[in-house]
Amino acid sequence: MTQDEGKRLSPIFVSLIPNLMEGEGHILPYHQAVNKAVNQLGWEHKIAVPVDNNVNKLPSGWDEGLSNDDLEKEGNIVDKFLRIKGTWKLAQSIKNYLENKVINQSELSVIFLERFIHLQLFALYLALLWVPTDNLSVWLLYRRDTHKDKTRFIYKFLNRLIKQQLQPEKFKLLTDSDLLGQSLSSYFEESFMVMPIPHTDISHCNINSLDSSHILCWWPGFPREEKGLNIIKNLVNYSGENTQNINLVCAEKTQLKSVENGVNLKLIDNHLNREQYYHWFGLSQIILLPYSFPAYEGRTSGIFTECVMAGKTPLVTKDTWMAYELNKHNLPELIIDWQDPVEVFDTIIKVVKSDMIQDKIKKMQRSYEQFHSVDNYACVMNKVYQEMII
Repeated sequence: MTQDEGKRLSPIFVSLIPNLMEGEGHILPYHQAVNKAVNQLGWEHKIAVPVDNNVNKLPSGWDEGLSNDDLEKEGNIVDKFLRIKGTWKLAQSIKNYLENKVINQSELSVIFLERFIHLQLFALYLALLWVPTDNLSVWLLYRRDTHKDKTRFIYKFLNRLIKQQLQPEKFKLLTDSDLLGQSLSSYFEESFMVMPIPHTDISHCNINSLDSSHILCWWPGFPREEKGLNIIKNLVNYSGENTQNINLVCAEKTQLKSVENGVNLKLIDNHLNREQYYHWFGLSQIILLPYSFPAYEGRTSGIFTECVMAGKTPLVTKDTWMAYELNKHNLPELIIDWQDPVEVFDTIIKVVKSDMIQDKIKKMQRSYEQFHSVDNYACVMNKVYQEMII
């Protein structure tokens, strides 16, 4: 059998993950969901991650083959300039991985990045200079307002360089937001495919809330200003009759303290495993998402998506992607002014008791179950793939 005869007819899908963020955030569940979608399509899935990545337990089959230099850490201009060496090391490790695991193994292999900065994208470009690219495709999923970054021109330049290294139609740009797709397409002068958010399987989540005499509100995730830290502080410092029987759960990192006649405050671990995360998701009725505009103008929220999938009630900030989604499903009542604690707590009580609002949430939930699913993710992946080979 010749080398060409030994190639797989179906593609190899390669998830490159330059930074695992020590397992925090969406990275692990996202690529586990991608793995399910790839398996549904009958493709082979390879997942390349950094060596010595400080993740306690990687999913089986993930390859520790990339360099572990942190190209994303904060630093001054000198520190950032010196990261060119780390970029070079990452490029070499990508090259080695592609040569050893991917090249000549299939008639077409897809290289997929869904979280990256310009240095990591530059490393990929360098790697592509060193390997044959006739049978390679590159899919980049942009999930931020990159068109507003100071470095946006670098991304645009690198997109063009990578595209030039590939055969026609083999460079694909993706996003997970209608709003981002429109803005990014205009800036990059390229079409974008909108992908579902696949890591939304809450079937193993016990979604039974507390008894109806109490309302449990949760501000999930690690406390950050862009996610509304100051707003949460104001809510905790507020005291009034409309806080009676309202419980507020947030991370210990906030170091918040309850006040007299205020909410019943409970601080939980900063870093929750998935079991703990779904435990609190299950107990909650209200998910507080006071995310800032413009940070989340087009950027999606996996927590918001999971919230809807679980049939929970989100409260969000106007003009954000979450507000856009709620307006699409006729739920403007859940878009609130966070500056007035009286209004916030009155709204919490009102939406929990409103059968009409809860019915609309259930309708939105059914819509999300169809779109934001592994099945639909596989369907859209196959659509992108078919466009390349026609």
